[in-house]
This record gives sequence, structure tokens and C-alpha cells, in this order.
Amino acid sequence: MLPSRRPRLPNYTYSDTHNAQYHGAMDRVVRHTRRALLRLAGGGLALGGIALLEACGPSSAPTPTSAPAPAAQPTAAPKPTAAPTAVSVATSAPQPTTAAAAAAKPTAQAGLVPGQLPISKSVQLPTRVPIQTAKPDLPGSADGFVDPGYINYPANPFKAVADKPGTGSDVSIATWTLAPPPPAVDSNALWQEANKQLGVNLKLNISSLADYQTTRLATIIAGDDLPDILYIAPGVAINSLPQFLQAKCADLTQYLSGDAVKDYPNLANFSGLSWQSVIFDKSIYGVPAQYPLFLWVHWVHQELLDRDGIQLPKTLDDYTNLLKHFTNPQQDIYGTATENNVGYGITNGFFGAMYGVPNNWSLDSSGKLTYYLEAPGTKDAINKARELWAAGVYSPNSTQYNTGSKRTDFAGAKFISCFDGFQGASLTFFATAPSLNPPGKYRMVTPFSAVAGQQPTYWAQQGVFGYSVLKKASPDRIKELLRVLNWIASPFGSQEYQLMRYGVKDIDYTLDDKGNPVLTTQGKADTSIPWQYITQPPAALYSPGNAEYPQVMQDGEKAMLPYAQIDPTSTLYSPTYAAKYTVLQQMVYTQIGEIVLGRADVSSFDQLVKDWKAQGGDQMRSEFEQAIAAATG
Repeated sequence: MLPSRRPRLPNYTYSDTHNAQYHGAMDRVVRHTRRALLRLAGGGLALGGIALLEACGPSSAPTPTSAPAPAAQPTAAPKPTAAPTAVSVATSAPQPTTAAAAAAKPTAQAGLVPGQLPISKSVQLPTRVPIQTAKPDLPGSADGFVDPGYINYPANPFKAVADKPGTGSDVSIATWTLAPPPPAVDSNALWQEANKQLGVNLKLNISSLADYQTTRLATIIAGDDLPDILYIAPGVAINSLPQFLQAKCADLTQYLSGDAVKDYPNLANFSGLSWQSVIFDKSIYGVPAQYPLFLWVHWVHQELLDRDGIQLPKTLDDYTNLLKHFTNPQQDIYGTATENNVGYGITNGFFGAMYGVPNNWSLDSSGKLTYYLEAPGTKDAINKARELWAAGVYSPNSTQYNTGSKRTDFAGAKFISCFDGFQGASLTFFATAPSLNPPGKYRMVTPFSAVAGQQPTYWAQQGVFGYSVLKKASPDRIKELLRVLNWIASPFGSQEYQLMRYGVKDIDYTLDDKGNPVLTTQGKADTSIPWQYITQPPAALYSPGNAEYPQVMQDGEKAMLPYAQIDPTSTLYSPTYAAKYTVLQQMVYTQIGEIVLGRADVSSFDQLVKDWKAQGGDQMRSEFEQAIAAATG
């Protein structure tokens, strides 16, 4: 199996610099990417899920604004119509941790999601050995589905890698970045110290996201001179990817399968769920970059609900009333807004999830797949979005918004509710909250059902954001490169993590009175090395200097977890998906958008589903079902 399905852009909690840099970078990326879509679909690469690509990086701070004036208050929220009757993603109770970096008892293939992903029987997954890191203020769950939270950066960071990984060799790495490129090694204190600690000379070939997606990665794959470590980015579906991996990349199974991974303790800290994403043809072909299950979430301006005595919505009627309550076109204030390429909340799982629509595909006990367009609730969700658009509760700017511009306006309280990133968006929101009047108080809405007695869904992701493959080499060389990746995967609270995220003390950062790192001007440049687009450890919920942040974020995770669903095809490879998904997805969100905006009749949705099936959807289904059978049989 191979990851080629769910291209999503994460939100990393690693520096305020990247928050400020993201907005302009993503606007340029999106313009460039859209022009490339059709050209790429017929070539070696195809971009999938552009709305998701835009979704989750931080943006620049909005201009402070006053809160909207109160309008008529909606009726009190009724009690929830349905409680979760089944937990799609099981979680364990939080376990105590110690400040020392001591390993817990190994649990083979821990962190998997029963009934969600087709679990491969073709290869033994790496044994999971969770690292007991610095004691969190808010412990996470033992399975890793609920992330630990930290109010301040841990004092006395521990050493995660005892021995120098490298042998003095050059190590070439190709990856992307959202930020301006970092200063060269001869003027970058962080890079110099990383080389010293690694015992290698890192040769970083860093391209912009747009260049990497549209040109650079394809050129590297087509050529004969691979770097030692190559990042396979999400959002890129690669034609003939299986053949490329088998021909040019190292089979890592003997080094990582089962207890073999214990030679690389920071990689053994990864969840079994993430390793599912790098299995193909009975082999492990990469090292994943960990990411939380939670990507897009439903945010509201809680301070405005508090002002008007309104509870968080628990039903669709509650939500509809809330949107209407705050909509005031004369003041340019609205209930909600979306980007212009997510079917106005349909194709990204926002409205569909309220109707229990599955996360892209659902898998039944016989191994048959059903696409979300075919689910009964999808048409109901479209009708509801159409009704809300006609009621005027959407910001009319939704027809032009990308995620950066939408996020800026939401942070400026131009609308009360939206679907946006879990981590990166939250950092932007919390950083700008004090500038609002009243001060911002952002909260996540627990998934609720549009249908009495029916459970909603939450569209989770598979716990990984891309992965790195290694060029074929001798066993000794592969082991050295895995030791380098093990160093880069050092967990939060370690000396190595602190170096990668904040640089060298007194050059790149200083400490505030609570021990939180504060970047210097030099540090804001040096820390733009994109380590997270090579590999990265499990997440920690932390925002420097914001004591409220980890509790709000962890509460949100716990509220969403009982409803979480993962696309069962997210770790599978389909040649038709690689070749056609982008064009099909654009066709889908464009036509659904026309229906929501009232420019097309709802009956045209039935023809859209037929067109999707005929133009590649049914073939994707068949290929994914065959891949499931091969992996689990």
C-alpha cells in the first residue's frame, strides 16, 4: 500500500515567523497551483485536494476590529439529539509520564484504528515504543490520539540521541518549504550546530511548495541522481509510484519492521497508524512525518456567543439560528464563510459530516467501498448549504476567498463561524485575540448531527503528513541515513527538538521569565529550515506564552475523537487516482458550488455523480478494493 490519497497541509507549532510568512506564500502557491492542475493531470504528477492544500497553514495577523453588534437572540439550544453510540477511533486513558526520556513497555502495532483503515497483513509494522518525555501539564492518551499539552516549554530538555548519528559524510536531502529559504550554512548557526551534532554535512535542496509540487519532485523522480533522502509531499499523486519505489528506493523492512525499529528509538515512538502509510507490496518504503488526527475543525468566536448569552450549537437548528443571529450585512458581518474551492463546505466534510457522510470513502464488511457523493446525506447537506446561502448568512466574499484571506477575516471577527486548521489556524487566532474588542476567545464546536438519532462524523486524517524515502545504498549507508532521520524525529522537550525549532541559545533565541524560547531576528531566519517536511515526531500542544492554549486544544481533540473517521483509502495506491483525481475533484467542487449558489438546479447533482463514476470514480473504487483485498487477504 502507498499513500496517495489525502493531500493535506498541516499546521506546525514551531515558530511565529512561519505564521507571519505563510499568508503571502500560500496566495502565490494557490495561484500557481491552479494554473498547473490540468497540465499536471496528464503528466507524471497530479495535485489532489487543492482546498485541503490551502487549508491549514497560519496566516498574517488581521487588522483589529470591533465585534459585531448583537441582533435578535436565537432560541435556547435544545439537548443533543444523539450521543455517540460507537467510538470510531478508540483511545486509552492518559498515562503519567516522567521528566526523563525513558521508554515505556513496547506495544506491537499500537495506535491503529479498528474498523477504519484496512490493516495490512503483508508486513509486520514497527513495534511502537512510546517515549516518556518531559512531563506534560496535560497528559495525552497512551495511543497518541489525544496529544499532550504544555503551558511552558519544559525546563532542562533531555538528550534524545546519545551518540552522533553520522560518519562525517555528506547527506543530501530534497524537500519543500512554505517560508523564504533559510540562510546558507556558513551564516546559519542552527544549521552549523545541527551538522555538528549529526556528524554529517547536510546538503539541503529546498524548493518552494509550488515549485516542488509542480516541477522539482517530478524532475528528481524522472532523473538518475536521487538525493539520499527524498520527501514525498502530500498533495502530489505520482504516476507509477510503485515502480519508482521498487526501482530506485531502499526497502526499509529489514531495518524497521517489528523490533528492528528499536535501533532508532525516536522512530519507534511513531504510531502504527502512521507506518500504515508507507507500506507497499509487503515492504516498508519510507519514514513518515507524524501529524495529529485532527486537521480541519469548526471554530467559533466564543467571546461573541458569551456576550449574547448563546450556547455552542448542539443541533443544526441551533447552528442555523446562530448564523442568522450574527449576520448583519450593513456592518459587513456574517455567520460563516468558506474558501471558494470546497463546494461551500460540502467537499471538505464541513456540512456533510453533520449528516453522517463518510470521510471520502466508507468500507463495508465485505470490502466494498462507497464514495461520499453516493451517500444519502450528501444531497441533504448540499440542500442545507444552498438554503443558508440563500438566507445570506455566508459572507459573499466566499466566492473569492482562499484559506489565507478567509482566515484573516475570521480572526478579525468578520464572521462568527468557519471550518479551518486545527494547529496553525489556532496559533494565528490566539495570537491576535487580544487585539479584538471584546478580546477574542476561540473555541471548537463538538460535532453535532443534522438528523435526530443519527451520529455525525468528523473527517480525521491518518496521522501522517508526507514521508521520506531513501536512495538505494549499502546497508551501512541506509543505517546511517536512518540514524539521521531518527535525530530529526527527536520529540518535543528534547535538546534536539529545541535546536531544530528555536536554534542556538543567545543567537537564535532567548528565554522569557517562564523559560519559553523567544526568537531573535536572526533566529526567525535560521529556523526556517523545514525539518518537518522531512520527518517529525508526534505532536505536542504548545504555544509560547499562552497558558490557555493547550487546554482548549486538548479539549477539542477529546470532543472530536468519538466521531472521528479516517478515509479507508488514505494509505492505498490507485493508478487512476494518481492520473485523474485532481480533474475529477475540480469538476465536483465546481458543480456543487454552482448548486449551492443557486446557479444550477439540485437535480444536476445526480448527473454529477454519474459523470464522476464514468470518468474515473468507478475505476478508482475497483483499484482501491483490489488493493484492500491484496493487503488484508
